[in-house]
Amino acid sequence: MSLLTLDETRLALAHDRDCARIYRLILNGEAHSRADIGRILQLRSTSVSRVVGDLIARRLVIEATGETSGRGRPPAILVAHTRRIGASVIYVSSQSLSGALVDLNGHLVAERRRPIAADADNAAIAEAMARLARDLLDAMPPGMSHAGTAVSLSGLIDLKQGQWLLASRWPRMRGLDIAAVLEPVAGPVTICRNLDAELRARAAREPENFAGGTILLHWGWGVGLAYAVDGEPFAPTGSFGEIGHWRLAALGQRRCGCGNTACLETGAALWSLLPALRRHWPDLDQDEVRLARQLAGLDLLALPELEMAAALLARALANACRLLFPARIAVSGPFSANPQLWARFNTLFRAEGTMDGFAVPDLAGVPASHLYEIHGAAAPLLSRAAEALLLEQA
Repeated sequence: MSLLTLDETRLALAHDRDCARIYRLILNGEAHSRADIGRILQLRSTSVSRVVGDLIARRLVIEATGETSGRGRPPAILVAHTRRIGASVIYVSSQSLSGALVDLNGHLVAERRRPIAADADNAAIAEAMARLARDLLDAMPPGMSHAGTAVSLSGLIDLKQGQWLLASRWPRMRGLDIAAVLEPVAGPVTICRNLDAELRARAAREPENFAGGTILLHWGWGVGLAYAVDGEPFAPTGSFGEIGHWRLAALGQRRCGCGNTACLETGAALWSLLPALRRHWPDLDQDEVRLARQLAGLDLLALPELEMAAALLARALANACRLLFPARIAVSGPFSANPQLWARFNTLFRAEGTMDGFAVPDLAGVPASHLYEIHGAAAPLLSRAAEALLLEQA
């Protein structure tokens, strides 16, 4: 599935718009020949040939010779060169920074990972980021153009200033200037909230399930949410949805990595629950995708800490619904993979109710996967790079 969203309003010339339309048909597998294109778009063969020639010259499309079925020349088959452009994505994974190089179809060309110590400061995290960016550039296959580096972050960020303000898992890091670190290495650089990127990608893949107002709640290493209307996330400044740092009297003086006490995460996040979980199951992983598979068959409700976590999170989510009034809620993260815990959480959430005249939103668990976050972060960079190539003179 292509990650591109081509904005034809940026293409002033009719020929450039034809290039975009035809490229999209080939990239999505809807047209495989000049004849297919002419039939679908009702264009003359000379116009189609001119556009296809330009796309081939820009190496966005490859023309291959098919098998002949009789006399005459074998038909030419058109396929998109999906590794013509790649984008790097750096993202947070438990107590690590991970990197992925993806092509136009979202396929992972390369992956890298660097553990980050809990006491890491700005300099240590900046060095790890720069090394990841260089490693991903070095992994690019011959002929691939680099669209840039997208950095998908948890915690508090300032989109306008390009700064990572705070992340509770690395409390010594404050106000890291992402662009200053990465622009000299693998620019251009964009930053985004991880949950916004994930929600955008999930909505693009399943638009019918993300129509209207949707909350994406992540219940994993940390706790946070994103909100979108018809797949377009709402995060005007970059700092939004940090319900994991809502302070609750029931949590007393528990210390949070953000510097406060009694945050929801101190009673409901994986980082705070992992010690209790490992007392019963010592081999539990902290990587969320692997952990989801491990948690699926365990009796988590036998632990009072998990019962309390589910109750606290259900109330916090219900209160968030009184602020945003979503039509549906998707919950990602490893805890939703456990059927008994998920059923209990669902029951607790519905028991919280809603305001008179409003229905309780639909609640659904979605499988944990960093791929959605990677795709959602990379898509804008890849789209802009493809548009720039379409505007180039062949």
